[in-house]
Amino acid sequence: MAIERTIDAATLAAISDQAGFYPIVLFFVDWPGSPVYAHTNLGALSWAGQTWNGVGRVGQVSLPGDTYGMAQQEASLALLGLGDELDDYLDVDARDRDARVYFGAVTARDGNSLIGEPFEVFSGTINGLNDMTQATDEGRTRGVQVPLASGPSQRAKAGVYHSFQDQSSRFLGDTAGRLLINSEREGQRHRWPE
Repeated sequence: MAIERTIDAATLAAISDQAGFYPIVLFFVDWPGSPVYAHTNLGALSWAGQTWNGVGRVGQVSLPGDTYGMAQQEASLALLGLGDELDDYLDVDARDRDARVYFGAVTARDGNSLIGEPFEVFSGTINGLNDMTQATDEGRTRGVQVPLASGPSQRAKAGVYHSFQDQSSRFLGDTAGRLLINSEREGQRHRWPE
């Protein structure tokens, strides 16, 4: 089994160029009341009917590798170099809001002219917020890190319930579960001596 993505022909040609290419990462966060459309280069660009604003070097994106498995994969987005106005954002409960990350190519370093169409490399939901403070030569700078989970929390809808009655109602005449009724209690009663 292989992990496959549909990639626009022009984008694929650009990122396959042996001479190199100029990358860009676009990210969308469904922030309550003010959705965020941003990219890791400079300036504004139009794509998918939205204006995506460049965050340049103050933005950081961390993505998991492509793997299979049942565990959630974590990614994170961060903006650094912010002031105390960040407090208003940290008070917002954005958990479980959608987030998507796209990868593409542009015509120049730190540019905003796309080559082809970006393609999705991660989708998930906001999994909390972290306030970051860093010392600088001028004092301190603040930032926010937004952890992203690749799927619903394992605890979001956890629960297992299956009984003999449930089995019988779904599969008439099936008696496979009848011996399991009270099996835990019976197991406790008939323990081997220690």
